[in-house]
Amino acid sequence: MKNARLLFLFGFVMLFIGTWQESAITGKDEFWVTMRTPMEMIEDHSYWTLRLNDEVRLQKPPLIYWFMTLCYQTLGIHLWSARLVGVLSGAGMATITALFHQRLFKRSGFWAGIAVLATAGVAVEGRRAMLDMPLGFFSLLCVYLALAAYQDRKHYLYACSGIALAAATLSKGPQSLLFAVPALLIAYALLPQKPSGKSLILPAILFSTCFLVLTVPWPLSMRILHADFIAELETQIVGNRLSKVSIKSPFNALGGAMLLVFPWSFILLTGLFISFKKTTENKRNHKALWLSLWLMSSILPFFFMRSFERYMIPILPCASMIIVWTLDQLRPLPRRALLMLSTFLLSLVAVVLALFGLWFELSFWSSLFTLGLVLWMLWTACHKNATYKPLIGAVWVFTFSLGILYPQFEVNKIPNDLPWEELQTHPVGIYSQYSQPAMLSMRLQRSVDFPFEERLVNNGYNGYIFTTHDQFDDPERVDTLSYALRSANIPFEVVGEYPVFFSRRNWIKFTRPDAGRSDWFTAIQKRDLSGLKSSVVYVKTGDLTLQPPK
Repeated sequence: MKNARLLFLFGFVMLFIGTWQESAITGKDEFWVTMRTPMEMIEDHSYWTLRLNDEVRLQKPPLIYWFMTLCYQTLGIHLWSARLVGVLSGAGMATITALFHQRLFKRSGFWAGIAVLATAGVAVEGRRAMLDMPLGFFSLLCVYLALAAYQDRKHYLYACSGIALAAATLSKGPQSLLFAVPALLIAYALLPQKPSGKSLILPAILFSTCFLVLTVPWPLSMRILHADFIAELETQIVGNRLSKVSIKSPFNALGGAMLLVFPWSFILLTGLFISFKKTTENKRNHKALWLSLWLMSSILPFFFMRSFERYMIPILPCASMIIVWTLDQLRPLPRRALLMLSTFLLSLVAVVLALFGLWFELSFWSSLFTLGLVLWMLWTACHKNATYKPLIGAVWVFTFSLGILYPQFEVNKIPNDLPWEELQTHPVGIYSQYSQPAMLSMRLQRSVDFPFEERLVNNGYNGYIFTTHDQFDDPERVDTLSYALRSANIPFEVVGEYPVFFSRRNWIKFTRPDAGRSDWFTAIQKRDLSGLKSSVVYVKTGDLTLQPPK
């Protein structure tokens, strides 16, 4: 238990570092959806029904938004308070994984917890305010509590397991069942001595009752309050996921899973092979086999739907336990070879980021520390008795690379010389497909508007509007901001413009959307990044004296 507390504290610190910075790792779903939804819930005093862009939001369940609303109201609207949900879920996932491994294999699970923190999936998503990390934490907790209930013969733990599954479902939706239910069914199928059906009646009743009592009220109330709730669910599940399956979907799912486990993907694949292989006694390790089948059953549904790799975050605890088990099973030479390969792959990413910071004079000490940690990690992997130390080396490399070094690249950074006094007291909107500036809502501590064309025509706009330069005044396009304002007969004045890197789809793509190879060559040659940056334009529209502050 003491090690579990230390592991949680260590994971919290490692993931928390850098979360307070505007230029930390982010993505459009985080800054435009997850962070703004609880702001609008507070502004509209709508705590049961989610709100976004002045509309009811029915696509996602409310639990995480309730938690973020509580954080905003008690701790204030800050980046770090918004991202606490990811940090706590990541640290909690590592802790429960350690306890799970200890209970399953009857040995210390400390390194299994460290392995969770050493994966790219947790290193990235654990620093963001998203729904996937809580989904992974609660799904894992559900399976762990069910295992504890079976081993300890404590029926109340079955009820707790049902509560955990309800929390997972209320975090992101019914996809929680894809991760927890197969694990429980496979575990039952592999039991050497299966309990009688009669003995399972009470656990099943406790589990399902707690699950249904907690999960049914909110969607039922949404169905009563909003007639289009079922249609919206159908659009989310069928229209946006199942109807967009292609021949690439299985490969995208497998590639996404391996990317989440990076850099330990080859060790994981080796462990999957070993778990199915019979020993000299013509037996298989049923515990490792359970983990392998659990992992594969969790990935399989994504062969048949459109998804992003972060949707499979709940596979990481299972994958981490397989990785640690594999390191225990391998002989020293192949184990060292796999550790060297894995740490080398991570080193490539970290070294590129460090050299980028050094060459363009964005960061000196952070880059040097990152390079030093890379060397230490590689040294631990090359040691003839290397086993677990490279895992904790990877945690430090991820922390310095993503939590300390990357924010110094000033991606999504908003300058301090904007007219903040007027911005604080007048309506502010964003008119851009990239939703830039990304962190404007967090800086203003209120949700900014999205003044689309129809709204401009019908209501006008007396305030400030931000857009990217390519969407401001292009004579060949009719969807630019200047065209929309002129069409709506809204007077406007360009107030300013500033260059910036900003996230496009994911955090690693931050240069100008149309930047090509020649632009990169010029930037590297001149050691000047200005040619790779986009421009944000902000304009003053209408008559600011006519509309009261928002």
